[in-house]
Amino acid sequence: MTGGHLYFAYGSNLDAVDWGTYCKGAGADPNGMRPLGPAWLPDYRLVFHFHSASRSGGAADVIPSDRGEAVPGVLMELTDEALGVMDAKEGHPNVYEREVVHVSTMDGRTHPALTYRVTPTAQASKHTPPSSYYEGLVRNGLASCALPTRHLDAAVAGLGASGHSIGEVFVYGTLLSGESRHGHLMEFNPVVQDAARASADLLDLGSYPGLVPGAGSVRGELYGFADVDAVLASLDQIEGYGAGEPSLYNRVVLQVESAGGTQWAWTYAYAREGGTPIPSGDWREHRSRG
Repeated sequence: MTGGHLYFAYGSNLDAVDWGTYCKGAGADPNGMRPLGPAWLPDYRLVFHFHSASRSGGAADVIPSDRGEAVPGVLMELTDEALGVMDAKEGHPNVYEREVVHVSTMDGRTHPALTYRVTPTAQASKHTPPSSYYEGLVRNGLASCALPTRHLDAAVAGLGASGHSIGEVFVYGTLLSGESRHGHLMEFNPVVQDAARASADLLDLGSYPGLVPGAGSVRGELYGFADVDAVLASLDQIEGYGAGEPSLYNRVVLQVESAGGTQWAWTYAYAREGGTPIPSGDWREHRSRG
């Protein structure tokens, strides 16, 4: 995607002023960090279990969680100099340490990126709420990118899985009603079912389609589930997805439009080359004409 270091920001570094203030004190160029766009970290949860003396309260961390949970943030590009500054700002490797994670961007692509996680020795034994100022840095950063803040609300309140999950799944191929695998989806008793669209392109891959980044519109259906973890565990196998592994499809978070408005949902984006474009973006219509 870029020639620099990809970095996923989810906490105070979402706020450009906060980063600029630190860089000024360190004698560094704040332009060494460049935002590339909103992104999601799948299967992780935002938490506050580290007390920061400089922040007068809790500072954010991300931890692995159940399928269906995700952390919103921004994918950044760091220069070599900025990476060194970020290491110092985050207290790497004693307080926070670098880790490579896989994040999805709004075009449905998945990227390996650095992020920082609190080391086990620096973690507090209990939930540590942030100051209102620190919370505001994160909240404003998310809002400026039109990202939801309910995940932050859940983390500030110290909630477990509640509030962190994305319970909707967007399907566009063999899982659609009337298609070969629809019955499998219905075994999980969806609580929501609605027609929906996603901004992307659709490819004919033979007996099934693939959603890929593009300027088109893909027609599909949106399903909501009470236990999305179980649904995604099953769909991951069907779609040939493994986190951080070469996969047939990548599980990503996309915005979709339905009668209920714009919302975030899981879907599976084709991760390989090839395929024939489907101009209509409608798999069932395409199949009926074929």
